[in-house]
Amino acid sequence: MAALPAAGTTAVAVLLGFFSAVLLARAADLTDGVIVLTVALVVSLARTQQGASPRRRLAGLALLPVVSVAASGLGRLLAERPAAGGALFTCCLAAAVWARRFGPAATAAGTLATLPLIALLITPVPLAPRGAGTPWAAVAGLLACLCVTLVHLPAEAIGLIPRRPAGAAHARRASPPARRSGPHGSRRIAPSTRMACQLAVALGAAFPVGRLAFPGHWTWTVLTAYLVCGANRGRGDALHRGALRVAGAAAGTAGATLLTGAFAPGDGRCVAVILAVLVLGAWLRTLSYACWAACVTAVLALLYGYYGEPGAELLGERLAATGAGAVLAVSACWFVLPVRSADVARRRSADALLALRELLAAAGENPGRLAAPGARWEEALGRCAELATPLRLHRRLRPHSGAAAAHPADVLDALAACATPVRALLRHSATHPAPADAPEFPGLLAALRTAAASARRAYASVRQAAEGSPA
Repeated sequence: MAALPAAGTTAVAVLLGFFSAVLLARAADLTDGVIVLTVALVVSLARTQQGASPRRRLAGLALLPVVSVAASGLGRLLAERPAAGGALFTCCLAAAVWARRFGPAATAAGTLATLPLIALLITPVPLAPRGAGTPWAAVAGLLACLCVTLVHLPAEAIGLIPRRPAGAAHARRASPPARRSGPHGSRRIAPSTRMACQLAVALGAAFPVGRLAFPGHWTWTVLTAYLVCGANRGRGDALHRGALRVAGAAAGTAGATLLTGAFAPGDGRCVAVILAVLVLGAWLRTLSYACWAACVTAVLALLYGYYGEPGAELLGERLAATGAGAVLAVSACWFVLPVRSADVARRRSADALLALRELLAAAGENPGRLAAPGARWEEALGRCAELATPLRLHRRLRPHSGAAAAHPADVLDALAACATPVRALLRHSATHPAPADAPEFPGLLAALRTAAASARRAYASVRQAAEGSPA
């Protein structure tokens, strides 16, 4: 249920952005492309800017309009000179991933810079002729930032969505685990560099494959390659994400194709359905990436239907284009400077154990002020949870290797088991003026220490069995 308030704020931001963009398009005689661009940016910003600091929001207000104009120019280049446009598009996205090596600020800037580029792939409306391909793209970017900010700030003020703690952003690492020395040279390459190379290969293959095999839906191949490869957490996660993307795309495309038949091209009711599906996807994303993929694919299919593109006739081509993009992305993650998901999990588990140790130290020294270390722990636990599903699936499917064989999923389970005593301690600290004086405090602290010790033992076992850990 924690995702419901966030989905509600996304819904309000999407509606605000949609109606604002409609007014802008009508007043300035622009194409619907500016509306699609604004809504796409709002949906992305509503997630990436949640809990952002004022400094990061100001950076978004300054950066996104500029990048939106550059992206519109790139869109014209893609239409007029596909090969050059595809190469530049690939270089821009790969550079945004490579920039993660410079820390959280560069990671945030790179994420913002990619949003207008991805928006290019999801609109069937030409951006160049009368509006969104001109400096009006900057207005669309600014409008999206303002809409999200105007919704997020009051929602954070009343506690509807959480603020990110001051030190949490610096504890995050957007890329896979740190470098590890070893006999192979690729082990010494920075993770962000490896991810950038993987994305460059995936997109570099997706553009020609998409244009040659699926000339009417080449963007679906490129978009899928980016979604699977651009934020992968190791090759095992990429495989899992690719499978979910294809499954979600199949469900979303099939459902939207059937639903599109109920609306004539240009029917306003289709717009209402598109907005509703976007909000539903924002809510269901925490349940499964497949749900998000299904909703995004359904939105794209409905959007194309709204602009008069047939649905049922192109169902097979859409699915094939999506599948091709997934195969290219997974192949790049597995064979181009691969990163093991087990290594990512060990790094994130170590970060979570460090946050847990800091929380225990704070509980012993000043039990009345646990909010900040507790928030950092929740942040670290959330990053571990991102890898839990594929690793648990691998543990279930691996050949039986004896009870003593440790698995990275064991550590994630042990860390998840710490969540209950941590939250009980945090509630106690927040509701008692003198937490340490309460009779139940020693028991709460002892329960957390026991759970933390179990997590440390699981982590030590996995470290010893590192050579046999999964991909």
